[in-house]
Amino acid sequence: MKRFLPLSILLCMLCGVVCQAQTKLYPQCFPLDETIITDGPFRVAQDLNIRNLLKYDVDRLLTPYIRQAGLSATDDTSSPYYRWEERHPNHANWGSDGFRLDGHVGGHYLTALALAWNVSSDSHQKAELAERMDYMLRVMDDCQKAFRDDEDGMRGFIGGQPINYAWRDFYHGNTDAWNKVRWWVPFYCEHKIMAGLRDVAVYATGARARKAQRLFRGMCDWSIRLISHLSDEQMQNILDTEHGGMNEMLVDAYRLFGDRRYLEAAYRYSHKTMVSNMQSANERFLDGKHANTQVPKYIGFERIAQEDATAKDYAKAARVFWDDVVQHRTVCIGGNSVNEHFTSDGNQYINEMDGPESCNSNNMMKLSEMLFCDTHQAQYMDFYENVMYNHILSTQDPLTGGYVYFTPLRPQAYRIYSVENQDMWCCVGTGMENHCKYGQFIYTHSEDNRTLYVNLFTPSILWDRHFGICQETGFPYSQSSKLTVTRGGDYTIAIRRPAWVAAGFSITVGGKSVDVSAHTSSSYVMLDGPFHEGDEIEVSLPMTLRYEECPHKSDYIAFKYGPLLLGARTSKPLQNLTTDYSACNLPNDSLPHEYARGERMGHSPGSYTQRIALSQMPKLIGVRATILQRISAVGKDAPLSFTIDVSRTDSISDAYRWKTLLLEPYYTLHHSRNIIYWYHNSRDDVRK
Repeated sequence: MKRFLPLSILLCMLCGVVCQAQTKLYPQCFPLDETIITDGPFRVAQDLNIRNLLKYDVDRLLTPYIRQAGLSATDDTSSPYYRWEERHPNHANWGSDGFRLDGHVGGHYLTALALAWNVSSDSHQKAELAERMDYMLRVMDDCQKAFRDDEDGMRGFIGGQPINYAWRDFYHGNTDAWNKVRWWVPFYCEHKIMAGLRDVAVYATGARARKAQRLFRGMCDWSIRLISHLSDEQMQNILDTEHGGMNEMLVDAYRLFGDRRYLEAAYRYSHKTMVSNMQSANERFLDGKHANTQVPKYIGFERIAQEDATAKDYAKAARVFWDDVVQHRTVCIGGNSVNEHFTSDGNQYINEMDGPESCNSNNMMKLSEMLFCDTHQAQYMDFYENVMYNHILSTQDPLTGGYVYFTPLRPQAYRIYSVENQDMWCCVGTGMENHCKYGQFIYTHSEDNRTLYVNLFTPSILWDRHFGICQETGFPYSQSSKLTVTRGGDYTIAIRRPAWVAAGFSITVGGKSVDVSAHTSSSYVMLDGPFHEGDEIEVSLPMTLRYEECPHKSDYIAFKYGPLLLGARTSKPLQNLTTDYSACNLPNDSLPHEYARGERMGHSPGSYTQRIALSQMPKLIGVRATILQRISAVGKDAPLSFTIDVSRTDSISDAYRWKTLLLEPYYTLHHSRNIIYWYHNSRDDVRK
């Protein structure tokens, strides 16, 4: 008997699916609007993010482009740009004298609008997002047209930094002026603008996508002409400064437009020393390097390798880099780096306040997507899931939708959140994107459409011309997922067996058990079709507690339950919660500077928040082999909550106050001090 489809699937079918440029650029991903997240923490974060995006003043985000195009200098009172800067002053934070990153967030915002427009299910909201996209494109078109007759290196340009003179000198082969402002990372800022235009071209449709494509191509042409008089030696010197993903942009242009000039330019924008020094394991090479300068380079290397089969050294560099960062530099939240830099000094993870930067995780997820599509190895999705739950999801303020730059790993620290229209950090930009992209990789498919990959366990609906799946799950609060086929066909469904899953992992198809005995580690279980509408697949995902050591600092450990990092509050939460913390005896704390207010370093806990001495933190003293025995589940009503015994019986001072704390998913711990890395040692070796 045929079942009725859920209303949400019917709506998706009735709306129809337009074959977007996304399928050309990302051939194994479904267009973002073909996957609907129906419930769970990612849906909550997505909806909050869209509401937050609509609070931003678009005119002020556009001011830098208008100023640099000379449009606001007009005396024509009928011009929309007359006295523009007086009416819409430039954002001061990260765009003031001495350090000018003007315009970078505007590019991120354009990307975020395109993503949000795809995933929004509210028609009024969707219309406003479209209106904002169209408005930004119209203004940016005017900015680019202001340079259309320029033969001095600026034709095709859109940018926000007050350095037009440096770009012009650059075009003539003179880098002196550019070198004086290179620490303003000009190419990094241009990359964000180019990426915003590319993403509207990719994720939007119709005239809107065509206009964005034209503007994007104009900027790619500008970037080629700009370096036409520079030697390879000059280029390599320039690329030693953070330049975002310029090589990625040009490879994408090659993919979209088919003009080999763009691929050749992508090679010129590639930092060769980062290729040659990552041809084999080299665990010290990245030490001390600015982390998010490097990650986008390897994204670009991987994209070059995807488009040019002869670029085997580029492909190898991307894989070796990923292995190095994930195996040696990734901490419990899935992020990496301290104070923006790679390190192999474990003390820095614990001592410093400025922990992993969310931009790094955003980019490492992009690289993981690409490597997964090349290999279909589950290790890339295990990493992706870890970052998604434990870093990216945790960087959104659940009250305001504000974004987090640094996530402190130091015990008893707390996060700082951005305030809309005041804080213009890089991680505000990537934050705008992050929370509207959760549906990007729940499902993927092989290029021949013979295999559907179920990568993540999230309540969602996929409707595509080849595949249809309705996934019903309470994961991670429940330990199972049911997938119902809504479009039949002769294809294979690949179910991820996560690295964290415990004994008892099982799959049934139509009530019949599948032999998964060969899948004892991270892998995919291949279920061969044909499948019919209404077929049900049940996946059991048992979770257990475990601990992970801090990289290069083994006397600090973190606790995981399934894919989730667990942490504990060490001060009373500032917002009203239903959770009872009375047994934890938590102190009050006002959390100074929890919200930044436009200061240049307002994103930095190390600069603004009050640290507590490590000697005052909760400690776990005893034998490592029995450490998990100190943790007990709260009960069925709180499936992801645990108590942890942090009392001490060794010789200590009377100042030690801790006895019992509550472990909860880290992404839920906001507006209080918290601990995720715990000092653990034997009684003989303990530090007082």
